[in-house]
Amino acid sequence: MKPLLKKWKLSLSATVAAIIFVVSIVIISIGTTTLSLSSERLQSSYNSSQQFQLLEYLNAVVLDVVRAEASEKQYLLTGDAEFLNDFNLAYGRIDEYFKSLRALLAGNSRYSMLLDEMTESVGYRKSCAQEVIEVRQKLGMIPAFARSKKYNEDQLTKHVEWLAKDVTKTINDEMADRLQVLDRDSLASMAGVSFILSSALLALLVVIFGVKRYESERQIAEKNLQKAQTAVENRETRLRALVDSAPDAIVTFLADGKIESVNIVAEGMFGFAGWQMVGEPIESVLPGIRMDENASKEILVRRPDGTTVPVDVSVSVVNVDNARLFTAIIRDVSERKEVEERVKDFYSMVSHELRTPLASIRTALGIMENLGSDLPPTAKPVVDIAAQETDRLIRLINDILDMRKIESGKLDLALEVYDAGSIAESAVNAVSSLADQAHVSIENQIAKGIYEIYCDLDRAQQVLLNLLSNALKYSAPEGVITLSCKQIEPNDEFLRFEVRDHGEGIPKDQMHKLFGRFQQLRSSDGRNKAGSGLGLAIAKAIVEEHKGEIGVESPADGGSLFWFTMPLAIDEIDAE
Repeated sequence: MKPLLKKWKLSLSATVAAIIFVVSIVIISIGTTTLSLSSERLQSSYNSSQQFQLLEYLNAVVLDVVRAEASEKQYLLTGDAEFLNDFNLAYGRIDEYFKSLRALLAGNSRYSMLLDEMTESVGYRKSCAQEVIEVRQKLGMIPAFARSKKYNEDQLTKHVEWLAKDVTKTINDEMADRLQVLDRDSLASMAGVSFILSSALLALLVVIFGVKRYESERQIAEKNLQKAQTAVENRETRLRALVDSAPDAIVTFLADGKIESVNIVAEGMFGFAGWQMVGEPIESVLPGIRMDENASKEILVRRPDGTTVPVDVSVSVVNVDNARLFTAIIRDVSERKEVEERVKDFYSMVSHELRTPLASIRTALGIMENLGSDLPPTAKPVVDIAAQETDRLIRLINDILDMRKIESGKLDLALEVYDAGSIAESAVNAVSSLADQAHVSIENQIAKGIYEIYCDLDRAQQVLLNLLSNALKYSAPEGVITLSCKQIEPNDEFLRFEVRDHGEGIPKDQMHKLFGRFQQLRSSDGRNKAGSGLGLAIAKAIVEEHKGEIGVESPADGGSLFWFTMPLAIDEIDAE
């Protein structure tokens, strides 16, 4: 009995071992088969993927050939370079597709031959199209269409499509054969189902992940958009606050003359509420405004209560969204008008209330000067001083009135042709007595009969007198002042006058003050020379009114050189 049990036990152990062995073999077989089928399925999937890519690239090539043909015809019809650019882009994409196709078909000689044939057909189609385009560029549309018809470009395109269809049919047939083989194998089908389920699960996971990410990004985008909208609203609020706080009235209106917006200052200026003006014609508040160009003018605004306000209006035009928007800046000039009236009254007072009595006083002092020895010895110096100060006051008043004319644009010039030498001689003679008193000699180097200038005689002499008088003020006793003129260039249309002195000179950091109103430089002893501070400013205005220039230089050997230019009396000016 024991031996049987022992034998049974051995048989049981073997059976168990066999079962384990068989199960292991089955598992290994199943695993091997599954791996093999999976490998074949993967290889088939890879081949199918390649074939689908081939089909996609082939379809893309055909589509871009058709697009290139359409762009070519559009270019032949219109000559628009944009269609030529589309043509080149289409063939550029076709070249990229062929590169991708060759990479996919590197190991398949059959497909490579078909691809080479298709490449040659597309290349020939492209060369024909390029030649037709060159004909269009050189000879025009009709010869280009004739050349296109000669090459039968439509048939060339159809040939490319036929080749693509042939390759596509071959690929589809091969794919069908492979699928039939796979359908006959159930294990392969199961593996395919497993693969599909796994892919679906993976896709689901990817979709879930993508949705979560999209939701997160959307929330972030909404927050950013809300921040941007808040920033825009804040910017608009600040801009509106700036417009409302502007010192001038601001009105915007469209090309049809309808008011679009007004600020608070405009409401107070025109006497209407903002909502009453918006949508109304701009003429209702600003009569006579032009809307065809940027302009500035002064008009009179009438309020609802009947009062009027003088305003200065500046209109500018900008293009916003292909529409013209006009902006009017309106400034109340009531105070300026009042100031102008007061200034006008002041100049009138200076002209009539001061100059007339001073002229009478100067006449009386002149009579007293002519008495000579009949005056008491103590009275003569007093009379001389009074006469000098009276002359200085008269010059000051004349300078003020001249500056008024210049500021108001009423400096009229009586232009005629005059000899430059005669003008210089008159100016030198006018200051000769002052030169004698200062013990300074004036050397006039301007000869008569050489240069003729086109100028206002009195104003030209006024400029020369001013420069000579200034030179006398700042020249030391026994000094020499030189008056000369020249043309800078042989064909220059202006004559340059120069007044050269050998005084103390002018510091470079003070030169910018010379031609300003009421500006005087201190001499080296710290004292101001007698004068109004208007002479050089008036001289500058007179010269510029003659279209000339005026300036000052500091020569290396000391002193100062003042110069100005006047137009020469050329034939064109004489004719004018």
